[in-house]
Amino acid sequence: MVGYIKHMGEIMKRAGAENTYENKLLLDEIIREVLSMTRNDADEVWAEVKSVMFGGDAEKKKQFEDSVVKMFIKRLVTG
Repeated sequence: MVGYIKHMGEIMKRAGAENTYENKLLLDEIIREVLSMTRNDADEVWAEVKSVMFGGDAEKKKQFEDSVVKMFIKRLVTG
């Protein structure tokens, strides 16, 4: 399990997802897709997530979160 997902609880709540192991794996997969970092290790992904989420650009953060939540909901519904 990738440790940075513990910091993404708000996104899981927005998507209406339960905090399960399977949903954490799915969230990691989606975040990597949104960031186009599917082959990177967790530390690199977390560094990018931190820069987007806490870098001070509110619009960039909103776009990232909205994209992840939208994909997360879609995957939860369609499987």
